Formats: sequence, C-alpha cells, structure tokens
Amino acid sequence: MKIVNLCLMTGLVFVLPLAASAQQNVARATPADIKYCNALAKSYSSLFPVQEGMAVADVVTLSRCDSDTQPTIAALEKKLADKKIALPHDDRIAQPPGSTGRMQ
Repeated sequence: MKIVNLCLMTGLVFVLPLAASAQQNVARATPADIKYCNALAKSYSSLFPVQEGMAVADVVTLSRCDSDTQPTIAALEKKLADKKIALPHDDRIAQPPGSTGRMQ
C-alpha cells in the first residue's frame, strides 16, 4: 500500500505541472488578436455616452481582451453585428498588395 501511495504522489508531482503549463500555452493570444479585440472594445464602448455608462456584463466582456481573447472577440463581433455596426479593420487577415483593407 505504501508503494502505491508513493507512486501516486510521484505521478501527481510530475503530471500536474505539465497539465498546468499545457493549459497556459493554449490560452495565450497573439498580439494581433489582442489588438483586434481592443479595437472591437473601443468600437463597442463608443456606442455609449460617457454619462450614460453601460451594463456590467458589457464592462466585464470589454475587460477580458487580455485574458480570454478569442471568446471575447466572438462576443464583441456578435454584439456589433446585432447593432449593425461595421467591424473595425482586422490586421490578422492577409490583404492583397495595394489593397486598402476595406472591402465593399
């Protein structure tokens, strides 16, 4: 029984740090993702006058650009599309040479 406990503890000591580091690597966003997320957040927050403010859920969504980038981008794109607001230019998407980046 002592050997089994020792093996289990040793396995946990080596496996848990690997699992934690694997999760951190998956959650990282590129600087371009964060820049686009911040551009979306700026576009969305400009819809609300400073004196009026916005819902707490919206403020929380806007604050997650650095920590939870991909889901935040999806949520902000949906919110802007629901309000029929044009999305800001996305530098993450390759453009043909000589293009201004604005498609009609």
